[in-house]
Amino acid sequence: MSLHFPWGLPVDVNDLGLMETVMIGEHKVTMTLPRVPDDGSSQGSLSAPLSYAGTPLPDAVLEAFKDRWGYQSSDRLRPVHTAGGSVLLTPSDEMWDSPEFETLSAGFFTWSRIVQEWAALRTGEPLRDWDNQLRSSAIHLHIQRGHLVGSPARFRTLYVGLGPLTREQLRGALRCASKGEHPPIEHRTLLYAKDALIGGDYRKAVIDAATAAEVALASYVRDQLTRRRLPAVFVEKVIKDVNGIINLHGLCEKLGGMPGVKLSVVKSQIAGVRNMAAHGGSTPSKAEADLAIKHASTIVRALRPLPGGMAPRV
Repeated sequence: MSLHFPWGLPVDVNDLGLMETVMIGEHKVTMTLPRVPDDGSSQGSLSAPLSYAGTPLPDAVLEAFKDRWGYQSSDRLRPVHTAGGSVLLTPSDEMWDSPEFETLSAGFFTWSRIVQEWAALRTGEPLRDWDNQLRSSAIHLHIQRGHLVGSPARFRTLYVGLGPLTREQLRGALRCASKGEHPPIEHRTLLYAKDALIGGDYRKAVIDAATAAEVALASYVRDQLTRRRLPAVFVEKVIKDVNGIINLHGLCEKLGGMPGVKLSVVKSQIAGVRNMAAHGGSTPSKAEADLAIKHASTIVRALRPLPGGMAPRV
């Protein structure tokens, strides 16, 4: 079986050939990353991985994915587009119609999306891409009569990452995806803001950045009030009545929080720009969107840090 990603998994050169057990939907899958080229060259395309038993993959798979496993992007970075996989499924004459294959193929896209979100937080790789080339992405299962392709979809594919994941970060992303754990919403919303910025949608970039900062502030306030053993209904009412990023910033500081951005800056470069974009119909400039994302990122990192190994790239 092969796992064909809709984006390049940013792998360090030392992790090529790594074998990991992951959960895709209900299925335990042994995933193996591709290897350095067979001739030992550090240039060009990566080579197919071996199977879980250490043997070459079927000829049909090798032919179908020739030069599509991944490539060298920098001295250390190897974006991987296809990995090997091994999974136990009940044999069937109509495998394409079996419930097991359906749940495996459907689960792949949720799993791969979560891996991408965690990877993007660390590397700076956008969640969307901006070229005009479309490639299919799916699970490809080799059977005697040919290939089965589960839930095919099409995505734009252009890698813009800043560097590879460490092995700890790679395993963390796979582990979270296996458990269905997306990054916290404030971090995901920041990713959406950065994607919008890359795509030139400065209005969406500012709105998403402000939302991320507001969610981070509200989450901090909620945690602090909950630790004081206040009733959940009262806590939620307080957050609702505070009403907005500016007042949440003030309450956050009163509760001992250090958001890392002054209130005056929040007012002028996040809230003010967001309100004009959302309610005034204006389109922010790129410089305004850049600043909104910069300050929102500071707030999110200060109040809602991720675990050390999965901390986002600054």
